[in-house]
Order: sequence, then C-alpha cells, then structure tokens
Amino acid sequence: MSPRDRRPDGGVLSQVFDVSGAQATRERRQQLGRDAVMALNAIQRNARNYGEDNKVFGPPIAQLKAAVMELLGADGLFELEITDDELWINRQAIRFDAGSVPLAANLRNELRERGIRAIVTHLPPPDTDLRLLVRLLSPAVPRTLGPRGDPSQPLKTFVLRTGPVAAAPDPASERMTRYATVYASAAFFVNHTIQQLRVGGELIPLWAASRMVQDLVDLQGAAPLRFLRLARMKPDQPDRYWGIHAANVAVLAVTFGARLGLSKRRRHDLGMAALFHDVGIAAIPANVLAKQGKLDQKDRGFLDASPLFAARAILRDREVHGAALERALAAYECHLDMVPKEGAPPEVGLGGRILAICESLTTDRPFRRAHSPREAIGIMTTEQLFRFDPALVDLFVKVAQPLL
Repeated sequence: MSPRDRRPDGGVLSQVFDVSGAQATRERRQQLGRDAVMALNAIQRNARNYGEDNKVFGPPIAQLKAAVMELLGADGLFELEITDDELWINRQAIRFDAGSVPLAANLRNELRERGIRAIVTHLPPPDTDLRLLVRLLSPAVPRTLGPRGDPSQPLKTFVLRTGPVAAAPDPASERMTRYATVYASAAFFVNHTIQQLRVGGELIPLWAASRMVQDLVDLQGAAPLRFLRLARMKPDQPDRYWGIHAANVAVLAVTFGARLGLSKRRRHDLGMAALFHDVGIAAIPANVLAKQGKLDQKDRGFLDASPLFAARAILRDREVHGAALERALAAYECHLDMVPKEGAPPEVGLGGRILAICESLTTDRPFRRAHSPREAIGIMTTEQLFRFDPALVDLFVKVAQPLL
C-alpha cells in the first residue's frame, strides 16, 4: 500500500512535488532517495560497532546531508517513508538495483523494528541532528521514541513519525502534528537566526523560511480557528521567547490578513515580516535584554535601534526585490507610533500597521510584564491609542475573539 493510498489528507508536511518543472525531476529524486537510503544503511551498519562521534560516520553523514539539502532546495521537504515493502522519498517510491535491494530491505526492517515509519524535515539539519540520527540507529536506541527522537537528546529539525507501519494514521492526529511541526520549525528558525546574527554565523537559507510561511498560510486556510489557537503558545524556557513570540505574531498576521481579504502572496509577505520583525534584538546587549522593569534612556536607545537592524537582516546578502523591501519596511514600521508626540505622523504602510497590532498581543517580554489578550486590546484602545490604526484595531478585536 502506497502512502498516497493510505494517507488521504497528505500526511505531515507532505505535498505532491511532480508538477512544476522547477522542482526536482523524478529521476533526480530517485537518485537522491537512493543516496539517502544507502547513507542511512551505512550509518546503521557501522553503529553496531562504533560510537556516534567516530570518524567512520563522516562520509555517510556527508552523503546524507547532501541528499537532504538538494531535496530541500528543490521540493522544500525531505520525507523518507517506510511502508510494508517499500521506501518512499517525497511521495515517490524508490527503485533499487539488484545489488542495493538487500541493503534497502535491511534499513527498512531496522527502522520498522524501532517503530519509525517516516523521517521528515523541511529545514536544513545541523550537524548535531545528523549525529543524533547515528545514535537513533545504534543498538542502544531508547525504548521509547517521540516525534523528536530520544526525549533526552531531541532532534531540532528532523521529525519522526512513529508507530506500527501497517496501521492507517488518524487524519486528525496527522493534521495536528503538522500544525505543531510547522509552528515549532518557525520558532526554531527565528531563534537560530538571532543566534547566528549575534556571532556573524551562517544563516539558514531564506527559502526555508519562505516554505514554512507558505505552510502557515495554507494551514490557516484549511482550519482557521485551529490555526489561530496556535497563538496561545508560550515559551517554556526564556531563551526560546523570541522564536515563540515571532511565530505567534506570524499566526496572528496571517489570520488577520485573511480576514482583511489579502491575497495569499500578501499574507505570505506578512508572515515573512512577522518572523523577522524582532531579529534586531541580536544587536542589543545581553544585559539589557535580561533587565526587568523599565529601561533607562541608554538602554532604550539600544531598543529603538533594533528595528533598523531587523530590516537590514532581512536584506542581508540577498538580492533586493520589491517583496523583500516590503517585508523589511513592515518589520521596521511595526515598531513606530502612528501618532508620535512630536512632529508629523510617519507614513506607516498596511503591513506595518497590521504587525504593530499583532505584535502587541503576545507573551512576556524580558523587560515587560505580559498582558492577557483582553488586557492588551484594552490598552490598544485607550492608553496606547497613538500607536495603532483604530479602524484595524476594531477589526482585529473580532478576529482575536477566540483568544479572549
């Protein structure tokens, strides 16, 4: 039975990728699928005798990473599925030559014995995740595996679908897993971007964020109320705040954009701006971010400069085009007051006005006590009325009603 037959809802993060000529050809996907399977088989075979840090895993890990990255670049997805008698890569059954059939069967049986029926990611995996796959394929694998593998050493980007391979998955459960996975990936992307900006490191490619935001737009259209409730998420650790905050703003912005009748492209751009709107905090000293209560004038200066840094980060090392400029502008303008105390009011675009409202309905900030959604809306319509577009606030209250 193929994944297409047994998964009417498309499954977690699954899409049909055989339509556009811009996507990987079927034959190229076949080769990349074989490369990934042979790499995993080599990892599993060597894991019987060597620890996960052994150099023997270097070549198969490099081969696996190359296959994953090329599939992500072409399809926006790496999804290796295990059925009763086949292995599938991105919704396409993998064909093996006679010499490779036993190796593929060995890997399929090993994964089934561990209860793994799919390995999925739509983000470039860090080397730590690839090393954790070595551990998951070793004889010392934990008895219980969750969506992120070993709960004591969870995977950051890969997601495992576990359970009996032959059992038909519950469509509602699969959809909920997809919501959670896309949301968690968006939060991880933001936290990773901030961390890399601080140290001048390598950023996750922009197309990975674009794919995630498109998933958010599609999920909102499929189940608007369930999607909106994602914005109730709160960080369980302080260092995860900014990712959760940005993901919540993206959920609210995409939802509000749909209510305003914006096109999918405009909602996508709103979601992209939402993810990046606070990455400028990478330029703020850690001691300022850690402060509790009111900031002094010097610290406020750091905070006021961060939106410009966020806009620069959106355009960093990338070809500048109209959509990128709109996203950068919205990420910057959402921090401006609609009616400043002195001087003429700024020309704040629609994107900035939408994000300003969505951004205010969030969890704790390190230097500001959290407000409930009801309190936040009350503040928007009274003491901070100068910050927001009143017509949009009135509409937003209706959109956010399920959260109140």
